[in-house]
Order: sequence, then structure tokens, then C-alpha cells
Amino acid sequence: MTADHFQPSEMSFLYVTVPDMDTARVIAGGAIGEKLAACANVLPQMTAIYEWDGDVEEESELIVILKTAKSTASALAKWIEDNHPYEVPCILEIPLGRGNHDYVSWLQKQMGSRSRLM
Repeated sequence: MTADHFQPSEMSFLYVTVPDMDTARVIAGGAIGEKLAACANVLPQMTAIYEWDGDVEEESELIVILKTAKSTASALAKWIEDNHPYEVPCILEIPLGRGNHDYVSWLQKQMGSRSRLM
């Protein structure tokens, strides 16, 4: 499928939390290097508060947003699971609705020419 045939609805973001910048770089750089994502954004420090094994935990985390084709999202999620230090990593797919035409076209071009799975 060429970039001309993609629609924004065929693209997804994967929202992933990580413990530190080193892990963010491994996840983002690896996903792009494996041609499973076109681009990644790392959002700095946030506080995660959650229950784990009956205790309320509070940790510092970062967010990695990976931009990919919807058809590649499952393979990308599996790759993240295999390379993530958490026992249960947060990996959430967010389908893309609308977007800046030129940017979405660039994403689609990246995924159309780079993805092993398309």
C-alpha cells in the first residue's frame, strides 16, 4: 500500500510508560530501527500512582508516544513487551482520527516505505 492510499484512520499512536530516559531511548530508537514506528516523542517526568500487589505505589515515569501504521501496531506492541523492563508494561494503542495533512502524509510515507509488515 502506498502513502497515497493511507488515511489518518490507518495510523495509530502507541502510548508507553517507561522508568527512565535510557529505557525511553531503547524503546523509541529500537522501534524506529526495527521499522515498526515512523517517529517517537518522549515526554519528560510525570508521577504515576497505582496499586500493585495490594499497595499504593508512586513512581516517576516518562511517556513514549510511538507513531505507527495501525497494521503494524500489534507487532510494535509485541516488540515493546519483549524489550521493556516492566513486568506489565503500559502499552495503549490510540487510533488517529484527524491530523495535519502534510504531517500525516509524512508518517504514512515513513511507514509505507519502512515497515516490514506492510
